[in-house]
This record gives sequence, structure tokens and C-alpha cells, in this order.
Amino acid sequence: MHDPQACDRARYLDVDRIRREVEAAPYDAVVCLSPENVPYFSGFYNMDIRLIPERLHIIVWRKGAEPSFVVMERRAAQLTPRETFISDVGGYQGEGLDSMRALAEVLAGAHTVGIEGRSFPGGHLMDLRERLPGVRFADAYDWFERVRGVKTPAERETLIRAARITCDAIDTAFRGANAGETERQIAARMQYGMLLGGIDMINAPLLAAGPRAGLWHALPGDYPVEAGMLIKTDSGGYIDGYYSDIARTVVMGRASPRQRDIHAKCTEIKHRIVGAMRPGVTAAELADFGRQAYRDLGLEYKWAILGHSIGLAIHEAPQIYPWVNEPLEAGMMMMIEVGYSDPPDDSFHVEDLVEVTATGAEYRTDASAHERIWELGL
Repeated sequence: MHDPQACDRARYLDVDRIRREVEAAPYDAVVCLSPENVPYFSGFYNMDIRLIPERLHIIVWRKGAEPSFVVMERRAAQLTPRETFISDVGGYQGEGLDSMRALAEVLAGAHTVGIEGRSFPGGHLMDLRERLPGVRFADAYDWFERVRGVKTPAERETLIRAARITCDAIDTAFRGANAGETERQIAARMQYGMLLGGIDMINAPLLAAGPRAGLWHALPGDYPVEAGMLIKTDSGGYIDGYYSDIARTVVMGRASPRQRDIHAKCTEIKHRIVGAMRPGVTAAELADFGRQAYRDLGLEYKWAILGHSIGLAIHEAPQIYPWVNEPLEAGMMMMIEVGYSDPPDDSFHVEDLVEVTATGAEYRTDASAHERIWELGL
């Protein structure tokens, strides 16, 4: 293994933690190939892992051994210690099943192998099983998520930076919006602001207004935004592979009493959830608490998730659902999101970055800036 400190992403790395977790895992080896886990377990990051997923980048950690990296032959020939701390690199040809031939060679002698059940291509797994008939493959998705759950100081710093850049870009775009502009024009200013501020690549350019605001994850279109229309955005991008994910709801022109009331209640529910967060509280307990807050404020629960961890994936564990019993831990970075949807004209969404601390939780984006619904173009 190369010196991890020589890697360009050294500040994100905790190789000693990875090694401890691998040795304690219930598997002889773990294999990851998702865009979320490859950077974490290898130090390697290139947009190819998201843009061209058929060109698999495969990381193998085995108990008592150095990690291995299986990539296309051309990349294998060009990898340097600056790109990855892994020195055992094997190549494969093309974008097909030859990658499983190379992976099978690395896994020779293993009995139980943990894989990412959500991310391992089915055809590739069938081929690998034929090559290694004596190996038991187990879904280690939850294990990978747990290892990445508590963020390093550098991960924390980058997540906060990405979130704040996104918040600033959203606010700037809304401040300049006027009635008659299209969704696309407003969203374009947001994306421009995010890129200008330091976001590497846009991930979620979501924005819709009026009767389209209730659509789930709607892309902006050439629809004029008129007075009285709600505008809802859920926007984000990457810095070094780490996500931002910010949701805001505003109104063009004067807000109606109902719009002010629902936005205020969603905001209050978000504050109450953050106030209830602390290490040891489970995601299920937090979900139940949040749903009770809706009832307490007289707002019907017409929503789904109330929050999730964030990092190299946009939705990391724990996700705040009633059936998720994973406890919060200090050092987790989480998005708390609250909404209300009553299509076609009413749809609200508020979301901010929160850090779980040793004694509770604290906002890492300026939630106070949107305490009241913004009225644009006045």
C-alpha cells in the first residue's frame, strides 16, 4: 500500500479506521464498486465513477491483507500514488464481464464476501458466482453505510462548504426573481451561482412553480412564474464528490395567509426535530417525534422522509423513517427536511444541514434566513 498521506485526498482519509472495521467485519473480504464507497475505501475519485458506471472501479479489502483495486487496463497503467493509496492494482479489458475474471483472481481463497447489494450489477454477480462456486456472497450494504456514517473533520468541512454555497446561490437567484420570469431562468441563475461559488458539478437542479410545484423532483421548464405562485426548489451539487441538498419554498409576490401558515408550521416542525436530535436517539424515534409535531400543529402529514445523513451519497444512513432503528452518533452530518404537499397548487419543502454533536444537534446552514416565507419581486 502506498503512503495514504501522499494521496491527493489524504485529508478525507482514515485508513486506520477502515482497516479496523474490515478486521472486525463478519466477512473474509468486502468488495465495493459504488460511487459512494470507491472514494472512501481507496482515496480515488474521478467523475467517471458516476458518469460511466459500466467501467467498474472495484475495491477489495481482505482481512489480514493489503487492499486491491481492479480497474480497466488503461486506468490501471496510469494510476499514481497521488490518486490512490492502494498499490495492488489489477486491470481488465472492456466494459463487460472480464472485470469479474480479474475480481475472482483477487478473491481466490475467500469463503464469505460482503458486497453492496444495491449496487452490484446482477449479471456481473451471476458471472462471479460461477467463477467462485464455493464463495458465499452476503449483502454488506449496511456495513458500508455504518463505516462511512461518522464524518472526518475534512468531510464535515466540505459538506458545510457545499451546503452554504448552495444556500447562497439559491438566495441570490430568488432575490433577483420577478413575476413573468420562467422557472428555467430562475433555476439557471441558481446553477450559475453554485458553480461560481465553488460547486464542482450540479447534481439536482430541481425547481417548479405554481401547479407544477407539487410534482416530485420536477425539472424547471419554460413556464412563467406569476404573482401568488409558490416556487419550490431542491438543489445541490458536489465538491470532491460530497453532496449538498438544500430545499426552499418561496412565493412570487405577496403570500396568502394560508401560504404563510403552512410554511411557518413546516419550519417549526423542522426546528422541533433538530431540537430532539442527540446521540443515541434512533431514526425511528425521531420520525415518530416529527410526525407527532405535525399533529400538534394541526398539519396533516402528507410527506415521506423527514431527513437523512449526507456525504458521498445524497441519502446515507440513517434515514429518518419509522422502521429505521439505527441510532444517531456524534459526528453525523444530516439533512433535516420537512414538507407538505397538496397538489396541484400547494407544495412546501424546507431542508437544512444539521450536525449531530456530543450533546444534541446544531444547524450548519442559516435556517433563520428562511424563518418566514420569502415574498419575491416586491
